[in-house]
Amino acid sequence: MCFEPYLIPALPPLPELPMEDWNSAHITHHASSGKPHFSRVTNDPLPSIAQPWHPARVEFLDCQLGDNLRSNVHEATCSKFEGKVVVKLARFPWEIWQLDYETQAYQWIQGHGIAPAFLAHLTEEGRIIGSVMEHIANARHAEPEDLSLCQETLRRLHRLGIKHGDVNKHNILVRGSTAILIDFDNTLRGQEADVLKEEFLSLDAELRDTSGRGGTIVESSG
Repeated sequence: MCFEPYLIPALPPLPELPMEDWNSAHITHHASSGKPHFSRVTNDPLPSIAQPWHPARVEFLDCQLGDNLRSNVHEATCSKFEGKVVVKLARFPWEIWQLDYETQAYQWIQGHGIAPAFLAHLTEEGRIIGSVMEHIANARHAEPEDLSLCQETLRRLHRLGIKHGDVNKHNILVRGSTAILIDFDNTLRGQEADVLKEEFLSLDAELRDTSGRGGTIVESSG
């Protein structure tokens, strides 16, 4: 998959943008000139996260993005909050359903000391495209020696009948004597005890894993 720094220089210059109100366009080569032109523009309804629950909203354009933590996760600053926050947003329509599910999971666990605080829904002209979450400063990814801390937090989640779904060590942050779970797009509620036990017992191996699964490279905005 190509992203902006590599894709844009390879494209021919865009034709003049249509003046009408649109959000979706089809660009083709003109039949006579051979140059790129807008053959069709439409103003289509765009997908939105369907299960909002938090009262706060933050408009995407009010956020200043910082370091790219994952492909769709950024450190950011927003006028509504002091200091850094973390924003997670859907860049493509097919990412909406993943974030819709994760948004619901945050409602289940909010206030239980399991994950970063959910601060607001992220919007774009009213539609919900992501989440604004607490930035966990001075944290690191979990290591084998953090097993007891990680077990304590995972127990808290399991007491709610919730399976995280991907407890690789890159989905667990450690700050001081506290382990914090992140990434809830594979989370399931109403799970049987044997399913939760299986996940709990897998934690030791996950912390010892050296394959790099789930790891990321932080891209600095500076």
